[in-house]
Amino acid sequence: MVSLLRLLPWSPRVWLRMALAWWRYGPGFAFLGEVAAVRFPERLALLDEEGQLTFAQLWKESLELAGWLRQQGVGRGQLIGLSCRNHRSFLLGLLAITRLGADVMPLACELPETVLRRYPLDRVVREPDCLGRLAVHLAPARSGQLVVLTSGTTGIAKGVRRRPGLRQLLPTVRGLLHGLPLRPGRPLLVAIPLYHGYGLACAALGLALGAPLVLRRRYEIAPLVECAPNGVLVTVPTLLSRWLRSEPSVPSLAGVITGSAPLEAGLCRQLLDRLGPRLFNLYGSSEAGVIALAGPEQLRRSPGCVGRPLPGNRVRLLEGRILVNGPLAPPGWYETGDLGRWDEHGHLFVCGRADSMIVSGGENVYPSELEEVLVECPGVLDSAVVAVDDPEFGRRLAAAVVGGVEEEEVLDWLRGRLERHKLPRSVRRLESIPRNALGKLDRPELLRLLSGGEIGPTVERPGL
Repeated sequence: MVSLLRLLPWSPRVWLRMALAWWRYGPGFAFLGEVAAVRFPERLALLDEEGQLTFAQLWKESLELAGWLRQQGVGRGQLIGLSCRNHRSFLLGLLAITRLGADVMPLACELPETVLRRYPLDRVVREPDCLGRLAVHLAPARSGQLVVLTSGTTGIAKGVRRRPGLRQLLPTVRGLLHGLPLRPGRPLLVAIPLYHGYGLACAALGLALGAPLVLRRRYEIAPLVECAPNGVLVTVPTLLSRWLRSEPSVPSLAGVITGSAPLEAGLCRQLLDRLGPRLFNLYGSSEAGVIALAGPEQLRRSPGCVGRPLPGNRVRLLEGRILVNGPLAPPGWYETGDLGRWDEHGHLFVCGRADSMIVSGGENVYPSELEEVLVECPGVLDSAVVAVDDPEFGRRLAAAVVGGVEEEEVLDWLRGRLERHKLPRSVRRLESIPRNALGKLDRPELLRLLSGGEIGPTVERPGL
């Protein structure tokens, strides 16, 4: 456990600088950036393809960038998009924009123009812009808000404004520090996009703890581990699965934190067997923040669970739907859109999306049930299930699989393990399952692949 008291014995000078930073910016990244520069000036702040930056250098370069952006017209009251890959330019842009008092919306570099047009962005700051350097005097400005986009895997992403109070966040932060192997100075290996809420939380924790962020533009685990084999890896289940298949042995990382996508029970067991008691599974959403955490003991007892709610959060189930009340969630009981269940140990499981249920031939069917069985099929390396229109049954399930297995073999294997109405009407073999940077299924793209193109044979089972 990291005791908060160990983080407090600072000199009067540091306390004064922190008070001034709070007066200038209020809570937010600008405050965290200046405080980190005061507390840990010579400590390593980040390591990327271009080299290293200390916290003092990071803050100095962000101020220079803020001066350049001010000359371009960026200021208070504006909504500024930030489109940079996992690189120092993202952190510099984040600190600089919030330093100017503008609201910042982190964006994926590949974000469609249709999404950009939905928001009244005054400017989009891209990676080349973050190379601008011009030091000028800057007047104090209250730190701007974060506007975080949801993942948008089933439609157009929504913007969620984020500016919680310190008192609201303290119980959850203490719960994370108690439950996760995060330590001051211990590297965070970030194999997730910084523009997502999950990545932004890593950036905030790195600044708060004085922990260096190890970044690569591509979301690959092996290069990060080579740089800091004793750090804490933060990633998603899809990348962990690929990493296990490609690496004969795994290093002695201090911890592996996964989240943003379901951790299947089979993969969970494999990771625990290979890593030992160093696996942690987080559950949260862009709208409600971090909600629950499962540690190694909980995952060994209930593989794939998300554990129990973090301090400050309350979770309840209403007809199987997960509702949360917490510091980052909207007021009252916020419905996450996820389905869940409690097991006999009091651990929470996320069982898929509430809006994913379909009625096929009069029966209620959930794609997640079929996906849980498909992952155990011999020869299947990856799989996904979506609902498609059917003239006879209204809606039906269609499965996509990756691996050296014949489609008819998959159907035969499923017949003995699922009720008849839960069997897919078709199975198609693909080269890969389309997913976004967080490992979540890209449903529109998968539907496009399943509906056309010479991808591989499709096997359909006879009618019910």
